[in-house]
Amino acid sequence: MKAYATRQRKVLLAFLQKHQDEKFTVEDLLQQLPENLPVSRSAVYRNIDKMVQDGFLRKEVQQQGRKTFYQYLACGSSCSRLHLQCEKCGKTMHLDKLEDEEKLQQLLQQNGFKLDEHATLIMGICKKCR
Repeated sequence: MKAYATRQRKVLLAFLQKHQDEKFTVEDLLQQLPENLPVSRSAVYRNIDKMVQDGFLRKEVQQQGRKTFYQYLACGSSCSRLHLQCEKCGKTMHLDKLEDEEKLQQLLQQNGFKLDEHATLIMGICKKCR
């Protein structure tokens, strides 16, 4: 089935691209999307599911509270495997340097560890929030 680039999908995608360092619940998205370009609840759910499936959104279920958050991945499924996230402001930084990837590979090999490449998030406090 062909995926259509509807107006609602374009509005949602443009919003998520502008807020790459933030996580959103569906309710957050519905409240923060531009009022002059309304997007229906069903369109948000439908498009989010498709974007997660295609590797453009990361889906994260909060362990406490049972909330589901979504975050746009600017680089799609080819994104770096290591991400740092601030526990205070929620900003996520992608480590895309070749040296970082090489250090990660060495660490994994030394410890005989296989990485879950879709859920590699290191939590901490960013420079701005310290």
